[in-house]
Amino acid sequence: MPSPKSSPLQPLNAPSTLVRVPVLDAGITFPDVLAPTVAPESLAREIQVPLDDPAFAVRYGLDVTLGEGGMGVVRLAVDRRVGREIAMKTMLSAREARGDSAVRFLREACVQGQLEHPSVVPVYDLGRDPQGALYFTMRRIRGATFEEILARLRAGDPEASKQYSRRKLLSAFTSVCQAVHFAHTRGVVHRDLKPANVMLGDFGEVYVLDWGVAKLVFSPDQAPVERLSVVPETHGTTRTLDGTTMGTPGYMAPEQVRAAANLDLRADVYALGAILFELVSYQPLHAQSTAEGKLLATIAGADARASVRAPQLDVAPEIDAICVRATALDPASRFQSVGELLDALERYLDGDRDLERRRHLAQEYATAARKAADDALAAAVHPTEARREALSGVGRALALDPGNEDAMRTLVRLLTEPPRTMPEEALAEMRASSQATRRATSRGAMAGYLAWFLLVPFELWMGVRSVAGMLVTSLLWAAAAFAARSAFRRPDPGGKPAYAALIATSLAACSTSAVCGPFVLVPTLAVINVTLWILVSDRSLRRAIVGLAGLTILIPAVLEWTRVFHFYNFRDGRVTILQGMLDFRPVPTHAFLFAATLALVGIAAGLTARFRDTLTAAERRLHMQAWQLRQLVRLHPGATHRE
Repeated sequence: MPSPKSSPLQPLNAPSTLVRVPVLDAGITFPDVLAPTVAPESLAREIQVPLDDPAFAVRYGLDVTLGEGGMGVVRLAVDRRVGREIAMKTMLSAREARGDSAVRFLREACVQGQLEHPSVVPVYDLGRDPQGALYFTMRRIRGATFEEILARLRAGDPEASKQYSRRKLLSAFTSVCQAVHFAHTRGVVHRDLKPANVMLGDFGEVYVLDWGVAKLVFSPDQAPVERLSVVPETHGTTRTLDGTTMGTPGYMAPEQVRAAANLDLRADVYALGAILFELVSYQPLHAQSTAEGKLLATIAGADARASVRAPQLDVAPEIDAICVRATALDPASRFQSVGELLDALERYLDGDRDLERRRHLAQEYATAARKAADDALAAAVHPTEARREALSGVGRALALDPGNEDAMRTLVRLLTEPPRTMPEEALAEMRASSQATRRATSRGAMAGYLAWFLLVPFELWMGVRSVAGMLVTSLLWAAAAFAARSAFRRPDPGGKPAYAALIATSLAACSTSAVCGPFVLVPTLAVINVTLWILVSDRSLRRAIVGLAGLTILIPAVLEWTRVFHFYNFRDGRVTILQGMLDFRPVPTHAFLFAATLALVGIAAGLTARFRDTLTAAERRLHMQAWQLRQLVRLHPGATHRE
C-alpha cells in the first residue's frame, strides 16, 4: 500500500483494481476557508474502492460522441439497469499513462460526484471499462454554454437576443455563483471557471462543468510539476492549460497565472468577475488574440467597467462596481468570498426585478390602452368610454415605465386623431368657456348699443324735426342694449331670449334709417350687429342673424322705394339726401356724421379686439400644450415612427 502521505485520488499500481479517493466530510464547515484553523489532514477521509465493473458491457450501451477534450471523450450512453440516457466520460488511454492526468480525472469524478448541488452535474458511477480505461457516468444534459450564447449575441442574432435577455443571463449567473459558493464551503476551488464551462439548460437549468482541475484547499495538491507551456494550438482559444499554472487564459486570476502556491477561493471570484463582465458587455475582459497576450494582460490588469467598453448596452453602474471589485489585481481588494459577490449581485437584481415588474405591468396597461384606442378611433358603441380607458391605460403605463414606446405611440394617436363626437365633460367645459366669453362680451355689447345716446347732443344741435321718431329710435336702442345684455349672460346661447334680443337689436339698427335713410349708417350697424351675434351665439341662430341683418337694410329700402319715407333724390347724376328725423344744418351735421363714424369704428374695433384677445389666449394655451406634448414625445422620438 502506498504511504498515507501519497496523493489522494492516486490510483494504485496496476493491475490493482482499488483506488484511494477522498471523501468530503459533510459534518465540517469552513468559517474561514481562506485559512482553516483545523489541520488539513483532518478535513478529509479516504476510502479504498474497486473500479473494475465486470457487468460493464451488459449494463451500458454506447452511442454517439457528445464531445472530446484533452482529458477524455464524452459519449452518449444508455444505462440499461435504469433505462435512461446518460453521459459517459472515458479517459483517453494516452493520457492515463501520465499519473497526474489519472489523478485529475479521478478528482473530477469524485469532486463532481460529492458536490451534491442542483448546478453540479450528478455523477452516477465510476470505474474501468473492459479495456481498462477509467470512466465515470453522469446526467446527460442539454442546452447551450455561455460561450455559445455569447457568440450568438456578439453576432447580433435576433433570436438569441430575444431568448437570452440580460435578466435571464444574470439570473443564471447567480445560480453559477451559488454552486461555486457551495463548492467553496466544501473546500473545493474550481480553478477553471469560464463561459465554456457553464451550461444553460433548455428549461432554465444551470450547470457548472469540468471540475478536472479543481483544488481541494484542505488537502495538499501533489500533482507532478510542469513548466507552463503556451503552444500555437492554444492561441486565441479558451483551452485549459496544464502544469504549475492551471486554468484558461483570460479567466485566470493574476496569482493563478503566477502559479502561486497559496491559491485560494478568491481565484474563482476573479474568474466569476470576468464571466460577469463578458455577460453584460459581450466582450471578454482580456480581448487579446493569443493566450500569451491574455496572460500578460491579466498580470497588467484591465478596465473592468463594462459601461466603458460597451456604452451602447446601457450597463448599470452597480454591475460595473461588481466587475471592478471582483477582478481586482490584489486578492485582498476583491470580494473575499463568492457569497459576498452574490450578495452584491442580488442587491442589484432585487432593484432590477422591481424595475422588470414595473415594465411588465406597464406593458400590460399599454396593450390594453392600444386596444381601447382602436375602439375609440373606430367609432365603437361607446367611443368616449373607450378613449377614457385608453388614456387611463396610457397614463398608468407611462407612470410605471416612462420609456414604454407602445404607450407613447398610443398617446400620439389619441392626441392627433380627434374624436368624431366630443365627450360630455369636454362639451360642458366648452359651454362654460363660451358662457364666460358671452358674459365678458355682454358689457361691451351693452355699451356699444347705448353709444346711440352719445350722439343725442349732436342730434339736438342739428335740430329735431320728428320728436316721436327720435324717442322711438332711442327707446329701441335702450331696449336692444338691455335685451342683449340679458341674453349674453344666460347659460343657453339660444332660445327665446336670444331671438328676442336679436330682433330688438335689428329693429334699433333699422330705426336709425330715420336719420339719413337706409344706405348711410344702417349698413354699418347691420354688419357690426351680425358680427357680434355670430361670435357669441351658437350655430342654431346663424340663419336668423343673417336674415334679420338683411331685413335691417331691406325694410327701410322698401319704404324708400315705395315713397312711404323719402330720403334720396336722384337728379342730373347727383344724389341728394333729404331731411328726415333731423335737420341738416352744415356744421352740426358734419359734427354728427363725424361723431357717428368715430363711434361705429370704436365699437367695431372694441368688439374685434376683445375677440382677438380671447382667440390669442386660446391659441397660447393650445400651442403651449402642443409644445409640452412635443417635449414628452421627444423623450422617445422613435415612438412616433416605429409601428
